[in-house]
Amino acid sequence: MPSPSPLYCFGPFRLDPTACRLFHDDRTVDLSPRLVDLLRVMVARPGDLLTKEALLSTLWPDVFVTENTLARAISDLRHALGDAAGEPRYIQTVARRGYRFIGQVEVKERGDGAGTTPAPSAGDPLEPYRAWLQGRLHLETLSSAALPDALASFEHAVTLSPRDALLRTGLANARFLLYETTRARNAPDRTLLDHAIADAREACALDASLGEAWGTLAFVLAGAGSFTEAAAAGRRAVTLEPTSWRHRFRLAMATWGEERLRAVDHAIELFPDFAFAHFVAAMVHIARRALPAAEALLVRGAAIQDRQAGRPAKFPAAGLHWLLGLVCLAQGRTQEALEHFARERAFEPGGEIYATEFAVNACYATGCTHLALDDPAAALRAFDHGLARLPGHARSRLGRAVATGRLGQRDEAIRLHAAVREALAELVAGGRPAEAAMVAAAQAAVLGRPDDALAILERLLTEAPWGFAGWMIPIEPLLAPLHGYPGFDRALAMLAERAA
Repeated sequence: MPSPSPLYCFGPFRLDPTACRLFHDDRTVDLSPRLVDLLRVMVARPGDLLTKEALLSTLWPDVFVTENTLARAISDLRHALGDAAGEPRYIQTVARRGYRFIGQVEVKERGDGAGTTPAPSAGDPLEPYRAWLQGRLHLETLSSAALPDALASFEHAVTLSPRDALLRTGLANARFLLYETTRARNAPDRTLLDHAIADAREACALDASLGEAWGTLAFVLAGAGSFTEAAAAGRRAVTLEPTSWRHRFRLAMATWGEERLRAVDHAIELFPDFAFAHFVAAMVHIARRALPAAEALLVRGAAIQDRQAGRPAKFPAAGLHWLLGLVCLAQGRTQEALEHFARERAFEPGGEIYATEFAVNACYATGCTHLALDDPAAALRAFDHGLARLPGHARSRLGRAVATGRLGQRDEAIRLHAAVREALAELVAGGRPAEAAMVAAAQAAVLGRPDDALAILERLLTEAPWGFAGWMIPIEPLLAPLHGYPGFDRALAMLAERAA
């Protein structure tokens, strides 16, 4: 039987985080789940200063709240504990900075029978939870540089308390985000993804009532393309904790079509400044060829991305300008598109997890725009910039082949097209068959083989698992030669039907 979370005992009180209950001797103290969470964070770090910022970030990740909300929660918690701000026994206010739990805390684990037994840890029994909080703060920066520290914190926490579901979910998230830094490669690091899935499954087995465990499982399974199971896990997380924007967003990532749009609406309502939610909703509208609706969402998301630039932000954004530029390009607004691509590239030095991936995408899109403007030399420079950041990038390789051919370098173009076919094999072997199909279709299109290109797209939309495969078909620049072919209209209709 999996071990639940430990008990925290102080004075006459006993906190049971698993049951979300506080006891005074044998009497239950009436506390809301939020106050239980606040107390758990505080008793897990007795004697430590907990800043207001850290408490707000940890306890209200779903919505924006003021310090007054935290002050009211502390006041309510003091009242429940019979504590007083002027002469505190448990919660001390540190003026203008935060709060400190000053009571003597004993951490106990449940024994096989009645009562409790002391925790077996030879060291500090609260150390796992300190490591968990540190890891979570690192993750929320979405900084590539912070990910190794986040992973180390969660690994340390899980080593100390291997049967704690909350700690295990942190480890799953850290491993998954490290995987995400590799996902733009032709062969992403699937080992990281497999370990993240295993950790998330273990967390669900350890505590089936923990919404964070199911939400995390949904997130990592969606990353692996297991959308049916991911959607089921996401729905379970939302049922357990319906006010969590994280779970709503993870459900959006695991679903498609109308269900994704509903999940995004809920996520944005709970966390209006989460820019990437606008991105994932725009994907549905693009697949439906509803470009004005996609553009409206992306304009709002790009504005959030701009506000976050150059300053610390929680879950900072990337990619909005790239996608908005492609939507502009698909509607014939080339100069506006180029401006958005340039703005996206400017975000790369910020170090956000997805910044390099989207900067490379923006270089590719810039090159395609210059091809549309009949400037193959400028296009070649843009493709080379992208390939300098991500040498195996298949779309940029294809763009380079097209630009080289336009410049009259026929033999080099033939060689480069052969290199594209090598990249396609790498994509398939690396577990990215949908991306391989998109690039193969684009290559056939630019080489004047529209029937082959259309056959590839129809096969993709027929055989791909339920989900967002092929969502970029309406705005992929190198598929432009297919526009006007009856077979292309049929492929677009199939894509829109999948996104219903």
